[in-house]
Amino acid sequence: MSKSSMMICRAGWLFLAAPFFGVSTGALFLLVALELNRLGFGEAFVGSVTSLYYAGSMTGALTYGWILNRVGYKIAFFFMAMLAGMAAFALTQFHDPSMWLVLRFLGGYALGGYYIVVDSWVSALGTRQTRGRLFAGFETLRLLATAIGPSLIIVGATTTSFTLVAIAYAVSFVPALLNDAPNPKAKARSLSGGLAGLAQCFPFALAVAFCGGIANASFYGLSAVYANALGYDTVQIALFVGIVLVAPAVIAIPVGALADYFGRMPVALLIAGLSVLACVFVSLVQPTSFWTVTAASVVAGGCLVPLYVLGLSRIVDAVGEQDVILATTAGLLSYNAGALCGPIAAGYAMERIGPTGLYIFLGVVASVATLLAVADMYLSRCCPEGTEMAHA
Repeated sequence: MSKSSMMICRAGWLFLAAPFFGVSTGALFLLVALELNRLGFGEAFVGSVTSLYYAGSMTGALTYGWILNRVGYKIAFFFMAMLAGMAAFALTQFHDPSMWLVLRFLGGYALGGYYIVVDSWVSALGTRQTRGRLFAGFETLRLLATAIGPSLIIVGATTTSFTLVAIAYAVSFVPALLNDAPNPKAKARSLSGGLAGLAQCFPFALAVAFCGGIANASFYGLSAVYANALGYDTVQIALFVGIVLVAPAVIAIPVGALADYFGRMPVALLIAGLSVLACVFVSLVQPTSFWTVTAASVVAGGCLVPLYVLGLSRIVDAVGEQDVILATTAGLLSYNAGALCGPIAAGYAMERIGPTGLYIFLGVVASVATLLAVADMYLSRCCPEGTEMAHA
């Protein structure tokens, strides 16, 4: 049986679970904003709800690994899916602002738990020879499903649409229960020092994941603002945003295949370097053609989004299945930290410089990522890429 067939056999049901969760998550962002607007809440409250959602996600990423270690992947997925579904459905039962804040925090916590469970699950199912392609395929499916989610607005910001989201969350656990799952308690974790110890061993790989978070949130959050500032009409803006959001899902697959063959950090160096060139082109040449700008943006942003997966896979390759949950927790915290501060810095750059400030900022991030990739290859404190840590 080929490696690709083995990957499909081991992770096929988990891949089927991803669209349910992705569509629901993508739909809720727009549905919540529409419903709060219908109820008469102001923009400040909508912003507060969104911030609490991400605060919940950070909390879930930090703490859900403890639950996963004790109950296993399938039960942890079940608890997380039920929490996400109940939090979504409960939004239809309450109009009290404080309850919306609590429920969105719980929904965010479920999302953080979801990433801990699924990213560590996918990482554990893969090997050093297959992990890049496995993770890339899952990321592609997840990104596409999340992009499709907002189409649920055709149902309207009503009880029906929220109920459909809640059902989709709940149903997601069914295929996950049929998938192979490694036992997180089969081998005791041997990496001393917990998250702090992991950060000391792999500071550059975690920093690469941090750059991925910066780029992802900045690119997604401000690409429409950039297109609008260039004077594009509504159709062009929608087309531009759609293309640049789908691009990372397409780019992830060849990036994953290359990473399996050449290594995580060499490929991180390659794609970050390509992003630097694209950012320099957009910033200095400042092309006026819509399609030229779009193509350059696909390279500039699309090549940075996979940095999170490459940084995380680099660590998992080294620590092995014993510490995959701890590695995933560290990678997600780094990614989320970048996602929290990236859009603020990118927005400030655009205010001071103009629309090209977005690509000047992304170019700086990409340049830093290239240096971090080189540093990990030659200055890694614990083990160079391609070797495993010794476990007692």
